[in-house]
Amino acid sequence: MQLIKRYLKSGVMENGVVTDTEEGSPQGGNLSPLLANIYLNEFDQEFLKRGVPCIRYADDIVLLAKSKRASERLLESSTRFLEGKLKLTVNREKSHTASVYAIRNFKFLGFALGRNGSGIYIRVHPKSWKKFKSKLKDLSSRRSVQSIKLSLEKIKVYARGWLNYYGIASMKNNIEDINGWLYHRIRMCIWKQWKKPKTKVRNLIKMGVPKDLAWQAGNSHRGYWFTTHTVAINMAMTKERLISSGFYDLAAAYQSVHINY
Repeated sequence: MQLIKRYLKSGVMENGVVTDTEEGSPQGGNLSPLLANIYLNEFDQEFLKRGVPCIRYADDIVLLAKSKRASERLLESSTRFLEGKLKLTVNREKSHTASVYAIRNFKFLGFALGRNGSGIYIRVHPKSWKKFKSKLKDLSSRRSVQSIKLSLEKIKVYARGWLNYYGIASMKNNIEDINGWLYHRIRMCIWKQWKKPKTKVRNLIKMGVPKDLAWQAGNSHRGYWFTTHTVAINMAMTKERLISSGFYDLAAAYQSVHINY
């Protein structure tokens, strides 16, 4: 208990400045979910006694009901229990009733649920996809990439962590689309770094591209996106060659992770 007390009173650092903590635990700290699990155990036991299916991760809670009317009653009674018995404040804006299949309204820990002829399946929520692609876009930006090798390593570290978390979800088509898009962005970064036309032509020829195709691509005045879609670039910067240089193939990585579920 003394260790927990010292942790809570240790303060937080923002932009190099330490600030005292008057109440609560630091957001995002490793103590916060631990304390939530301890304190909300009473909540779990209460709704277990009532026969209500309850899924909780730290302070993110999902209670399941068979109808909309029953879910509204559950929302009222659970809020009353949290605020009355446990003296907690419920975020009314985030607390609502929704069908677990309504992808716009239901999101839990970055996941959503889907339903098809084969049954129910887990999928990545659109907001999580958007955040993932935005981060990959930043890591593969032509303006920010100085070293291809370093950028590929950063992408690998981030994408591997993301896939280890979301690997349980069904996303074969989506991950293949993002994988192809990311390959193309890396080709653009490499193409930009070659800069001069003569350097581009020379490197393409070294990579096995016929001289006429290499000359056409190297001296093209079209934009990076268009040029790196040409036969010459794809012939030189094959997937195999990029993977051997450190590219983290998302589709292959997803298959190896997803097969374990």
